[in-house]
Amino acid sequence: MATPTISGAKEMLVYLGAKPKAKASTARKVILTDLREEAVVYVNGTPFVLRELNKPVDTLKHVGITGPVVEHMEARLKEDILAEIRQSGGLMLFHREEYNPSTNQSSVVGYWENILADDVKTPAEVYSALKDEGYDIVYRRIPLTRERDALTSDVDAIQYCKDDSAESYLFVSHTGFGGVAYAMAIICIRLGAEANFASKVPQPLFGPHQWGATEENLPSRASNEAALRMGDYRDILSLTRVLIHGPQSKADVDTIIERCAGAGHLRDDILYYSKEFEKFTDGDDEERAYLMDMGIKALRRYFFLITFRSYLYCTSPANMKFAAWMDARPELGHLCNNLRIDK
Repeated sequence: MATPTISGAKEMLVYLGAKPKAKASTARKVILTDLREEAVVYVNGTPFVLRELNKPVDTLKHVGITGPVVEHMEARLKEDILAEIRQSGGLMLFHREEYNPSTNQSSVVGYWENILADDVKTPAEVYSALKDEGYDIVYRRIPLTRERDALTSDVDAIQYCKDDSAESYLFVSHTGFGGVAYAMAIICIRLGAEANFASKVPQPLFGPHQWGATEENLPSRASNEAALRMGDYRDILSLTRVLIHGPQSKADVDTIIERCAGAGHLRDDILYYSKEFEKFTDGDDEERAYLMDMGIKALRRYFFLITFRSYLYCTSPANMKFAAWMDARPELGHLCNNLRIDK
């Protein structure tokens, strides 16, 4: 979901059962993971971020930042706000975006607000307070956005959020899209693999009426764009040939991508950047470089999801981390470091 107000977070957690409505009922544990790379501070229950004055709608880029560093930045931002309200007698200048339906335009409007020191909280403090109020939650901060290079360590960070006592996994980002879909896919792959293992009868994660990248149906793909829409990029097909259970791993991942599509569709992202890149045959080198970079980042996430599924076919996360499994296979690292969307 998108970054909520405190009241919105409470409503969602109640909906998920993290706080029982009746005394006799039992709370359902929720693992809440914040994926934002921006520093966020809550003021009077509303989340705010720091922006440049001349670019108020552009996020400040902290690509590659870690969770502890973001939380340190949030603590520093809170201290800066407290210092300012002490100096101004409690007044603080904020900005909000307002939409005018008659002109179909949005504008950024500044306004002053009186606030108290107790009204200012970091996200970690907000969710700690909710836990004290009886919400059965575990809060984690794992920055993960579309602009971030996919890393094996990120996959491990998300997969080890898995908790046998948890009933739900809730991912928070700026808009509720992008990084959320990737994180959802990782945890769904992990949960699906364990369900298969527990059943003692290995089953594909897709049903009999869903398509999958199996050897039988690869040659029947009608057109190049249709093949790319199904994720059949040259580098991905090369990957499935060298992986243990490669075609099946891709098929499992494709099914999960479809199920998580409400938060963003990874294969569609790759295809979008690939097609946009093809349009810029001349001229704007900066735009071409941006499209290539974003396309490769999306393709890399797809690559890691497929290798992650193969890893779970081969071993248990209790025995080996995904990052270590990848490091032991330099041929996969070579493929990953040479991904392209223009071939």
